[in-house]
Amino acid sequence: MKNTVFRIIRIVGTILAFFNALMFFAMRPCWSGISSTLGYKGGDNVILYNLPIFICILFFVILLADIILKKIFNKNWMHIMFLSISFVFFVVVLVIIKMGAIDYMRFIWPNFFTSVGLVAVVFFLYFLLFIYPNTTLKENKIFKYSMVVASSLALVLVLCNFSVNRITYEPVVYAVEDKYQVVFSTNSEATAWVEVNGEEFTDSYNGTNKTFEKVHKIEIPMEKLDVAKKYTVHTRRTIYAGPFGGWLGKDISKTINFKPVDTTDGIQYLSLSDIHMNIKPAVKTASFIENMDFLVLAGDMISVVDTFSDANFTNLIAYNITKGEYPVVYARGNHEVKGRYASQLHKFVGAKGESFYYNFYFNNVYGLVLDLGEDHDDGWWEYYGTAYYDEYHDAQVKFLEEELAKRDFDHYDYHLAVCHIPMVFVNNRKNHETIKAQMTSLLNQMDIDMMICGHQHQIMIFEPGLITPNTELKYNQEFKKDKKYKGYLTDFNFPTLMVSKPGFTFSDDTTLTNAKSQIGMFTDVNLILNKETVYYLNSKGEKVDVMNMFYDKNYGTEFEINLITKAFTNK
Repeated sequence: MKNTVFRIIRIVGTILAFFNALMFFAMRPCWSGISSTLGYKGGDNVILYNLPIFICILFFVILLADIILKKIFNKNWMHIMFLSISFVFFVVVLVIIKMGAIDYMRFIWPNFFTSVGLVAVVFFLYFLLFIYPNTTLKENKIFKYSMVVASSLALVLVLCNFSVNRITYEPVVYAVEDKYQVVFSTNSEATAWVEVNGEEFTDSYNGTNKTFEKVHKIEIPMEKLDVAKKYTVHTRRTIYAGPFGGWLGKDISKTINFKPVDTTDGIQYLSLSDIHMNIKPAVKTASFIENMDFLVLAGDMISVVDTFSDANFTNLIAYNITKGEYPVVYARGNHEVKGRYASQLHKFVGAKGESFYYNFYFNNVYGLVLDLGEDHDDGWWEYYGTAYYDEYHDAQVKFLEEELAKRDFDHYDYHLAVCHIPMVFVNNRKNHETIKAQMTSLLNQMDIDMMICGHQHQIMIFEPGLITPNTELKYNQEFKKDKKYKGYLTDFNFPTLMVSKPGFTFSDDTTLTNAKSQIGMFTDVNLILNKETVYYLNSKGEKVDVMNMFYDKNYGTEFEINLITKAFTNK
């Protein structure tokens, strides 16, 4: 009985040690957060900076020590000690998940199970090399034949792809400059093109239709699709592509009706930001909007862009809302610069080449999309020397200066700007102070009627002329009594509205993961009366009562903005 108890203790301790080691390694997306929570703010403290990997190594050392010391000393107290250490760190893992890692479990679990699989392969090889020769299995023909068949099947599956070509991520129409970018993905490497009014537009590279792509982006002049009001996406799987010939599969196609932006009855659009993978509540919120000219996605649709599916997540959201039937404006979020596929994201969403800043035009609408990238300055320790956003910001300043020189926006009645990180709000970390002031000054000269932002996971309304710029903010007493905020507003003259709140109300507390509601913002522009009507909407279809977070003003469930004076009034 005693030996059985200690055997169970040893097994449980071993399982927990493996779990802790692999889980700390799998929590790579949260390593910097763990280090920061423990007090690391940059510098030479190597232990805190690398603590998660040290813990991972520690538990592998514990496992080895348990095996070695068992053979040398065979003392049961050692197993109890190892179990106790493993249990303590198992609790630590649960605490880390509760404190914030829960928002990244979508990325952590695949890392964890991949590691489990690799460990299983190592153990299996160990079994074949050292244990199998000393067992009766070596004479068992069924086992041998089974292993040969399994290995052969695995090899065939690796070398061959027998899947039937199909569209895995449905078409989304992004607006960039004077073109639409139709984006969709296939499960197989394939060619692709879009047919509009009998004319074919290809996913080409310098004269050749791409043959080894799974994500396809095809540009179409806006006026052609606006007139046709219909497009058909085509794809043919690349079975073989040789130097002097090839073999393509059958044509898979899908036809979608398209509704161009029509400003004769005004402009109606929905804005969403910081969805962070909570697709169902976001789509539910959008479902309550019956008439929409276009959709604005202001960044952070996902928390890390680590896989092909992650890179397609914005398309998944956009298609579920628009069905590919009307345009989407996309601004990159700071979380979408993170991960293995982040440098390829421009292939999956609306972008100008590899850049995420550009202008766009809808009938009587002039638009700007800007991109501050990361939310800390370049030297921040979490970027481990890889951030060079200062150059990227300078390029956008030049872009805005060129737009001012051209003054194309003078030909349009409505001016819309989008940037994930709020341009007019300098938070308590004081990041991007200089560039925000520069860009605000340039935007002030462009008669912006609405700037949409996100990032803070709040509803913030920045009304021009209401709060003295460059002075420390004080909270609205109804929101936080007798509290100050160590940040300030830039000197801006255009309405800026933040739309990044999960939850049902202006002030409810909710986690990002599995949020029950995502609050969106609907804007209805009346160009005849020179006003835009705005309300925030939750996933129950309820209008949300909102206030100014830093000023004693309540906007109610619906308010208007005068397009000429930029004044806000309750409706």
